[in-house]
Amino acid sequence: MVHYAYIKNINDDWSWRYVIVFASRTVADEWWRAVSTSTNTKYSDSVRRVTSQFFTHDINQANAAYSINDAQVASRFLGKVFFTLLPERDDGRVLSVIPSSDFADHVSGNTFFIRSKVSPNEYWYCPGSSTGNVTPNSKIYVSRTERTRFRVRLMSERKDATGTIMIGSDEIAITLTSAKLSVRVSRSCHLIISKSPEPGLKLSDLVNGFGVVTPLLESDPESEDLKELFKTDDGEEWELV
Repeated sequence: MVHYAYIKNINDDWSWRYVIVFASRTVADEWWRAVSTSTNTKYSDSVRRVTSQFFTHDINQANAAYSINDAQVASRFLGKVFFTLLPERDDGRVLSVIPSSDFADHVSGNTFFIRSKVSPNEYWYCPGSSTGNVTPNSKIYVSRTERTRFRVRLMSERKDATGTIMIGSDEIAITLTSAKLSVRVSRSCHLIISKSPEPGLKLSDLVNGFGVVTPLLESDPESEDLKELFKTDDGEEWELV
């Protein structure tokens, strides 16, 4: 789905204002990573992300609209992003109002629920996680009645330096908020709780890297809605909320 954002000149309130159209929300985050880490410091030092739909740029240093024409910045997004210059404030024209997006920002170190995009009432759930009463090798399930909040962060990011916007190619760690335990893949490919995070796990794995099996058939009525969660190459799509 197309994603929109505003960007304004940090030096005044009337000039060099754009609407940015990204091919998707994922492209928007990847464009921001390219700009914010660019070797062309005119861009990385002056373009700022206020929210997922609002940016600023210092036009005296670099015009963000030209980032997709600069090989040092974001030229690979030339066919995925475009900028439309808005009228200046005193022209008396109507400002284009972009649609707002309702999603959780993928900020490293934040906490999230993880739910199915196809069935939004199904969430990842670890029994005992609400009290921290979880032991290593406990399984993670998908539930329609319970949910667990997880912390998601970049593997490469220091624990005291959160705040980076995560993109699909980033290796991540998914941990419980109530205990110093992480999500890992067992030898049988089931998702379990472990003392150490799963190596090589990427944010893009949430797109189709995990699947569920049929509901557990146990005598305990409370477990009838639970499904086992496992790692696969052709799974369901999940989202952080």
